[in-house]
Amino acid sequence: MALSMKMFSLCFRRQIRRQFNTASSFKYDKDVRVRFAPSPTGFMHLGSLRTAFYNYLFAKSKSGRFVVRIEDTDQTRIVDGAIEKILETLQWAKIHPDEGPLIGGNFGPYIQSQRTDLYNKYVNELLKKGAAYKCFCTKLRLNLIRKDAMKHGEIPKYDNKCRHLSETEIQEKIAAKTPYVIRFKLNPKDHEPFTDLVFGHYDVNIADYEGDPVIMKSDGYPTYHFANVVDDHLMEITHVLRGQEWQVSTPKHLLMYKAFGWSPPQYGHLPLIMNSDGTKLSKRQGDIQISFYQDKGYAPDAVLKYLTLIGGGYTQTVDNSIEYDSLEDLVTKFSVQNMSSHSGHIDIEKLEQVNKVYLQRALNDDPDLITEQAMKVLRKHLQSKYQDRNSGDLLDKQHVTDILCWAMKDSRICKITDLTEPEWEFLWKTPSNSQIQELCEKSSVDICKILQDCYNVVCQLQEFQEYSLKKALSVLAKEKGINMKLFMHILRVSLSGLQAGPPVVEMMSILGKEASLRRLKHAEHFINDVQCVDIKS
Repeated sequence: MALSMKMFSLCFRRQIRRQFNTASSFKYDKDVRVRFAPSPTGFMHLGSLRTAFYNYLFAKSKSGRFVVRIEDTDQTRIVDGAIEKILETLQWAKIHPDEGPLIGGNFGPYIQSQRTDLYNKYVNELLKKGAAYKCFCTKLRLNLIRKDAMKHGEIPKYDNKCRHLSETEIQEKIAAKTPYVIRFKLNPKDHEPFTDLVFGHYDVNIADYEGDPVIMKSDGYPTYHFANVVDDHLMEITHVLRGQEWQVSTPKHLLMYKAFGWSPPQYGHLPLIMNSDGTKLSKRQGDIQISFYQDKGYAPDAVLKYLTLIGGGYTQTVDNSIEYDSLEDLVTKFSVQNMSSHSGHIDIEKLEQVNKVYLQRALNDDPDLITEQAMKVLRKHLQSKYQDRNSGDLLDKQHVTDILCWAMKDSRICKITDLTEPEWEFLWKTPSNSQIQELCEKSSVDICKILQDCYNVVCQLQEFQEYSLKKALSVLAKEKGINMKLFMHILRVSLSGLQAGPPVVEMMSILGKEASLRRLKHAEHFINDVQCVDIKS
């Protein structure tokens, strides 16, 4: 399935082009070229974002170029919308490519399904060299070979039967329109050890573990291994940083380079990211998908910083404290020599700490921008949470800014969505009638009169600050002979519906004068209505 640029709206393309073309102030050097080559068989997760980011860091630290290439040759597993989502996620993370599907470049197309003519050309070259051959074995035969090997405790691998077919046999099968694939010849005597940029010396004879691998499928599309080698060569990729799971395939790729007579890139494999308990991550886990972190309101630069803490490449602080680093800082400080060969582990608590540092920095540097971002996240969560309930006060920009500053002042939150937790529900929602009803049933004083007096006092305040509120409410309680603890409880429930939480004057201060008055009046009216019903009945 070739991706047509018409799939992207003109507006979106222009926005991406403008951002990608102006995003980086780094100098370029054509000698260093790296690529991020995701398959659109799913959406971005922590592992794939880490791979993209470390390629970006390596390229920029070497004044090189960062290329994005979509590897969509496995047509049976493509997920609709995955290509667009991958590119949008890179935009969200501010990992802007220098070349790719949306911005082009001198080595395109940058989508493999649009490069099939190139693969046909080079597979024919291997056939002519005798480095590849046509295989007519059926799936049934291959399954039988696999089952027989497992039955005898052997490594299941292809027996290379079709490598020995005569030209006459080959032509007869082609004439009979027998489906075939093309396989690359592995010579057991040839193997290609290499020095991994992260793991060091690596020497595995791939022929000991598998038979001749398929490089061109019967549907006319190349396999990952073949297209990967051809594209990396044609796009002049100098360094390949990819997940550790591909390390075992690298000797096979090096043999293909050798068959073509090409110089291979340098390879480095990034260690696995594991769960906190040491188990392997699964794409089915909701908390490894990047959309999970976007929906929770984590800052993209905080997520990138977090990835460096579990992926290495940096000299850690002596006390393991979390320092703020801009993207330019991370590029400058990055060194592949500091990459860890040990698996990283997801630590959500660490991410929370990182995000708190970055959220505070964003509030200091650009409060308008972080407020806009926060409003998008909050609006989505609040609409979902309160769709069938009264959401109370409007999501006002200044109100959100004030809330963020207040919440960060005493480190009350680590991420934006913390503000939608039950303890902060009062920020967005007027107390329900049932909460006010419960207050009335448990109180023996004239709550309605207390609320009226409080409303009048608050109305007259010229300065709506914590200290002035505290003084005015204390005077009122003393004048009316109201127990201060009971007074504060009545106000707390009337304003928030909560039995516990921040001090009442602090709560009123962050809600603002208008919202506080509105909630006091709401509670008073409800109590009056209840009392009228009781009298009539």
